[in-house]
Amino acid sequence: MQPMPYRPSVLRTTGLTLGAAAAGIATFLVAQGSMFPADGSDPPPSFLALMVLDLLLGLAAVGLLPLALRRAPLGAGLPIIALSSLSSLAFIPACMALIGIAALRRPRALIAAAAAYAAAVAVDLAVHPDGDLPWWAVPTTAGLLLAVLVLVGLNRGARRQLIRSLQHEAQSAHREQEARTSAARLAERTRIAREMHDTLSHRLSLISMHAGALEYRSDLDRDTIRATAAILRETAQTAAGELRTVLSVLREDPAETAPQPALDSIPGLVASARAAGSNVTLQMDPPLQGEATASLPDATSRHLYRIVQEGLTNAQKHAPRQPIRVSLTGAPGQGITVAVSNPLPAGTASPGAEGLGLVGLAERARLAGGSFETGVRGDVYATTVKVPW
Repeated sequence: MQPMPYRPSVLRTTGLTLGAAAAGIATFLVAQGSMFPADGSDPPPSFLALMVLDLLLGLAAVGLLPLALRRAPLGAGLPIIALSSLSSLAFIPACMALIGIAALRRPRALIAAAAAYAAAVAVDLAVHPDGDLPWWAVPTTAGLLLAVLVLVGLNRGARRQLIRSLQHEAQSAHREQEARTSAARLAERTRIAREMHDTLSHRLSLISMHAGALEYRSDLDRDTIRATAAILRETAQTAAGELRTVLSVLREDPAETAPQPALDSIPGLVASARAAGSNVTLQMDPPLQGEATASLPDATSRHLYRIVQEGLTNAQKHAPRQPIRVSLTGAPGQGITVAVSNPLPAGTASPGAEGLGLVGLAERARLAGGSFETGVRGDVYATTVKVPW
């Protein structure tokens, strides 16, 4: 996979251009100073013309450098390399342009840049011959410099490609996790809707049964009829409340009419866990075991049961043979707090964001108007849910 051209920010491009201009001017001064006549005589007009040409071409190369760095590494980089054949000031911009072309990791572009570099070296040797050096010194030095610049560019391109690949993988993993989380929320909503559907069916069956008793029993006294009517009214109101909270997705298979487990089923759930070999301690405040729970919405009561159930499942899965503590505290007007905690075995990581059961618990807490919190406290993993009452 060939990486896309790298585009540095405007600020970074400006800094690189200014740095290249400063280094190019220094190179220009050193190069021109070394070519002044050693005897102190005035340089010939041709020397002055080449110096002016060097300065102008170098300024043009510096002007093209931002374009080579941001938008056209090849289209602007090749002219900069060509300009360096007659300009020492363009030498530093040409090196930067060559690194940028090599970072593209495109063989054709790299061959074109190497050819332009070789031609620039040949033109420079023709215009500024140096008889004091052997014929092979300049080509060898130029070849080594080309190899270094190409290796630097290839390494930079590989690093950018690796970073881009890691970013892509991280984004893909993030999207996948979001999809899994959304699917878990949808599954939990579907499960809640099924529970509400089952309970609603159960209440409608109760209404039908009591209405049938009123229809066929002619021997009922007035008090019994009044009590039965009150039961019908309360059941109908409760059923209407359940109907308002039913979600749009219901189960496709035939619904059962048996009531779903609720708050009063938690002791039985804990007893089942103990029978399976778990060391579970249950603490429930007296208001949560008495007649006061009749004022608790059925949906909230079911959520509390499912929260304890999922907490026990997580503890048995991630911390087997560890003691589990289940605590339910609260009262009418104070809300209800459910806490499930267990010590973490040494070397065991806590359930992370990939635990979709925790996503379901958070969704249940949110639908009940409460809050959800989970995590490690010291060496104990705890899940805490608070719901209003």
